[in-house]
Amino acid sequence: MGRVSRNPKKYIISCRIDGDEMQTLKKLAAQADTNISGLLRLSLDRLADNETHQSN
Repeated sequence: MGRVSRNPKKYIISCRIDGDEMQTLKKLAAQADTNISGLLRLSLDRLADNETHQSN
């Protein structure tokens, strides 16, 4: 049985990256005090916010 989550994630996204890109993701995630998934979610939120602000 999996752990219970308040906000379960239904979809999985995957892509291939090279070593330099992986190092960058790890470094940025550590700086943001999160994991790579959290970093990508944060980045997506910020991009969406920027898009919203630019369209106004």
